[in-house]
Amino acid sequence: MLSSILALTLAMTGTTPPKPELKANVAVFIHGAGGGGWEWNAWRPVFEKAGWLCVNEDLLPAKSGVAETRFSDYLRQVEQLGQVHRNGKMVLIGASMGGILALKACESLNPDALVLVNSVGPAGIGSHNGKTYPPVIEWSKGTLKETQDSMPDSDEATIQFAFKHWRDESGAVLSEISKGIPVKKPACPLLVVLGDQDTDVPNEVGKTMAKNFHGDLRIYSGMSHVGPLLGKHAPEVAQWVLDWLAKHVR
Repeated sequence: MLSSILALTLAMTGTTPPKPELKANVAVFIHGAGGGGWEWNAWRPVFEKAGWLCVNEDLLPAKSGVAETRFSDYLRQVEQLGQVHRNGKMVLIGASMGGILALKACESLNPDALVLVNSVGPAGIGSHNGKTYPPVIEWSKGTLKETQDSMPDSDEATIQFAFKHWRDESGAVLSEISKGIPVKKPACPLLVVLGDQDTDVPNEVGKTMAKNFHGDLRIYSGMSHVGPLLGKHAPEVAQWVLDWLAKHVR
């Protein structure tokens, strides 16, 4: 099913349509480190079918280059996307690195709901060992096997697409996240989505966020770190999230 969806969406550039005159629910999708707006290709059709305006643009490095990019550069972009496209109810949906960006952006955007998918944790939740990363993490030069190993629950077409689209990431951003990004408790409804086979972010991180922030928790069996977005059952996850939003965003 995901392959057919990807076949229809590979041409998408991540750009968003003009802001409609009529109010519409807006979903701002925030991708993970080394990825891009394409990570949400399986989710976007599900949301658009339900009448949502979807924003899944790539986070751009600083003008001075990837090595000089900081967490604040990405955060500023998320805040701008939310401000520009808000035209009614708005939700932030972030995966992995995009999750901590969504959490932090809540403080200025005040969304109507927040969805975190295998998100890294903020300061005080999870292990923050202060690891320092090299200036540029060259994920664009990874091997096909590395992509296959990281996507055991995806089909071959999706694996090949991801392999060709991974991008280099700022080590400074990941170093900042490793030290812990302080956040305030979200004031909006929160849903935490986890894959129980996530080997990048321990499930306890998401469970603790759901508990501490009084959010709802959904755990999918057999899903990897990227499984909820890029796995064979990604559209089903998107539909479940959409159903949850229908109950919490009115």
